[in-house]
Amino acid sequence: MDNKVKEDLIFSITDVKQSPMTIFETAKEKKTGAYIYNRNKVAGVMLTAEQYERLVKKKTNEQGQDLKITQLNQAIRQKIAFGSLISTKNLDDQLVSLGFVTRKIKTDDYSEMMNELNETGKIDYQFQKKEDRTNILAEVIGEQSNQSHLSDKLIVKKIHLRID
Repeated sequence: MDNKVKEDLIFSITDVKQSPMTIFETAKEKKTGAYIYNRNKVAGVMLTAEQYERLVKKKTNEQGQDLKITQLNQAIRQKIAFGSLISTKNLDDQLVSLGFVTRKIKTDDYSEMMNELNETGKIDYQFQKKEDRTNILAEVIGEQSNQSHLSDKLIVKKIHLRID
C-alpha cells in the first residue's frame, strides 16, 4: 500500500459494499477523499458531493484564469511590439486600454516607471480586479533606450503575466 495514505483513509471494495456511508462520513470528517483499494492497489477515491463540486469549481476557475491569461497575452502582443522603441506614455496607454492600472503619478509624469525600470529591469503593472477577484500582474521587462535623446523611451523585451 502507498505510504502517503493515512490508514484511516483506506478502505477496501468490500468496505464500500458493506457500508458506503461510513466512507463518505470519514471523507467529510477528514476533509479529504477516502482511498478504495482492490487487492492492495488503489482502485479509486471516494469523495462527498460537496468535495467533488469544490474540485470541479476549482478546476473550472483555473481553466478560466488560463484562458484569460492567454487572451490577455495575445492582446498585449497585438498592441506592443517586443524589441521596439516605445515611450513610457504609449506603453502605459496601451496597457491601461487592456485593463491594467495606470502607472503615471500625475498628468504625463512617467518618471517613476523609468526609475523602476532602471533599478529592477522591469515595470510592474496590476490588472484591475474584476468580479472573480483574480489578481493578474504584468512584468514589463526592458531597458531604457540610449538611442533616443528623449529620456522616456524604452525597449520592451518581454512581458510576463502571472496570477498572484
